[in-house]
Amino acid sequence: MNDPFAMQLTLPVTLPTDETFDSFVDTGNQEVVALLKGIPSAMPAWQDAPSLASLSALHLPLVTLLGGQGLGKSHLLYALCHQLAQQNVNHLYLNLNHHAQWSFDIFDGLENLSVICLDNIHAIAGHARWEEALFDLFNRVIENPHALIVGSSQHGPSHPAFQLPDLSSRLAWGVIYHLTALNDESRKEVVRLRANQRGLRLSEQALQFLLHHSDRDLRSLLNLLARLDTRSLQEQKKLSVAMVKRELGLN
Repeated sequence: MNDPFAMQLTLPVTLPTDETFDSFVDTGNQEVVALLKGIPSAMPAWQDAPSLASLSALHLPLVTLLGGQGLGKSHLLYALCHQLAQQNVNHLYLNLNHHAQWSFDIFDGLENLSVICLDNIHAIAGHARWEEALFDLFNRVIENPHALIVGSSQHGPSHPAFQLPDLSSRLAWGVIYHLTALNDESRKEVVRLRANQRGLRLSEQALQFLLHHSDRDLRSLLNLLARLDTRSLQEQKKLSVAMVKRELGLN
């Protein structure tokens, strides 16, 4: 039998330390956040947890976070993994965007873990051998009453990019949450929260300017915030509208 813990050791993954449940603004996504938060404390007998009753009824082996870029799917998987680690629940995080760097047996033995987090499942769509390998993993997880896959994808189970009908069927055999995009006020809350985490003093004027003169998806906003943090340190100045202008090339 493959040792899943050896697999963990050979795939060191450093997750962003600031992407936790505390830093996730859950507006419109409260239900899925509540479910994910309940998973670590409910393992290994997760089927018996009241918050996971919808999964336990039919032993559904999969929770999928569905939606386009910038909705926080990876953030939620990171947050879940941080909480699993704190509560000593064995788990593994894999970003399938990197599947080309791996061999097809990377999924072997993962069904022995309590939680398998698979980010960007859509990345293997159309790759026959990877679709077969993932299908086989789902089958093994289904046979293990104490294992759960939590995945993210930009494509739903019926998306034509998936070529293996059996895999599409398995992807549909679970709970699917369509993540909701944040409104402007919630987006502002995210930027303010992440700025505070970085120790950045962001005035309301600078925040408003940043939000109105940059790409509005969260990934772009947070990347800009990281660049501003670096610029603030280099220039030894507080974050200001003028600094945001310089970073955006608007001077």
